This record gives sequence, C-alpha cells and structure tokens, in this order.
Amino acid sequence: MTDLQLAVLKALWALEEGSVGEIAAAMAKEGRDLAPTTVATLLQRLREQGWVEHRKSGRVFIYRAAVNQKQTAKSVLDRVLSSFFDGKVSALAAQLLESERLSAQDLEEMRKLLKKKGG
Repeated sequence: MTDLQLAVLKALWALEEGSVGEIAAAMAKEGRDLAPTTVATLLQRLREQGWVEHRKSGRVFIYRAAVNQKQTAKSVLDRVLSSFFDGKVSALAAQLLESERLSAQDLEEMRKLLKKKGG
C-alpha cells in the first residue's frame, strides 16, 4: 500500500463514508491537496484490491473502507515483517529499538507490553 492509498483510507476511516469530493476535502485538511481525479483513481485501485467498497447514490459513488484500521495495520505490518525482516519479529523489534524517534515513554510502554505478553 502506498502512502497516498493509506491517506485515502485514513480519510475514509475519519469520514466513515464519502464521495470523491468529500474524501479529497478531508485529505486536503490533512495536507494532501489532490485533484479529485487522482483521488478517484486511488479509490478505484483500493476497491480492486479489496480495501474499499462503494455504492451508488444517485449519480455519485459513495465509498467506505472495507477493513478497519486495526486490520489494515496488521496486514501492512505482516507484509513489512516478511519483506524486510524474513518474518523475524526480533529483527523488527531491534530496528524499532535503534530508532532515534524512540522516547523513554515508548520504552516504558514496550516494557509493560512485553511483561504482559510474557505472562
């Protein structure tokens, strides 16, 4: 999934459903000012991939996400895990721990999650 496709899905999750124009407006508010034709193309591709559904309302298509944010995050993360880390969660965790964006609060939350997961 490309960054633009993800931006479309985020707009749909926020709107729940919407026309191309409504989705484009929501994306513009988030700093992604795209032509309606570009948004329509992205929606069509997402629909073909099963991420988005649509229905017709008069002469306008109304789109909605076919999957929720948690399902999408899991799917994307699974793909990153298999593509970049050979399916090794420890390698992904090591990459995250090396990140300069990792704060002390992030580390504490990770410790709590690990403790909870370990029993």
